[in-house]
Amino acid sequence: MFEDLISLCLAGSPQALPQDWWLRWSLAPATLVPLLALLAWLLTHRRRLPPLAGWSLLALALVSPLCRLAATLAAAHMAQLMLLLAGSGLLALGSVPPARVPTPGPAAAVHGALLWLWHWPPLYAAVLQHAGLHLLALALLLASAWWFWRAVLLAPAPQRGTALLALLATMAHTGLLGALLTFAGEPLYPLQAPGARAWGLEPLQDQQLAGLLMWVFGALGYLLAALSLALRWFAPPAPTVRRATPVH
Repeated sequence: MFEDLISLCLAGSPQALPQDWWLRWSLAPATLVPLLALLAWLLTHRRRLPPLAGWSLLALALVSPLCRLAATLAAAHMAQLMLLLAGSGLLALGSVPPARVPTPGPAAAVHGALLWLWHWPPLYAAVLQHAGLHLLALALLLASAWWFWRAVLLAPAPQRGTALLALLATMAHTGLLGALLTFAGEPLYPLQAPGARAWGLEPLQDQQLAGLLMWVFGALGYLLAALSLALRWFAPPAPTVRRATPVH
């Protein structure tokens, strides 16, 4: 039982099934130790709410039973991905702007390419089966998400238009990926077929649900981020109230 608890969330680990999924926590040192180190750093250097909320989302995605569910169901994998991306965004939002903010275009291109590559069926299956590749995929995804969100959320005035375009382009191509998963005529991830059936779903239904999560909720997240940035950046400045000089 203890060996199961400290193992990574791979296809070969015990599945999160309806009768006991809430017991399937993951305390794998390879993910838990970096999470705790990040928490210690945040508590020491960043006491603002966004970074701590971002850390909580990362922990929920990598430690809670959702991690085992992500190895069992394609839909849970997509929910985990949404939490990882949202957590990275909150960490970036609460970070100190660097002297030179990354350019949004390259950051969005690399991040988008990694999202598509991770959902390429042969690589998707390999990531679920090999611990080293699993950790590498997580590290690359989180690093690219951090880069992307910092470039977009902390964009200086000359790059704000590019940042909004990067957000909208990311919303469009991730929506396309979600639509492809939703309307595919056959299951693309057969490795998770037994898990889907254990939950009373056909593998294609599980995949369609995953596609809808990315298509609808993922796009909604990017759209809300774009709208909030546009309102914040382009809103007229608040009028300054001049204090009356007392007459003597």
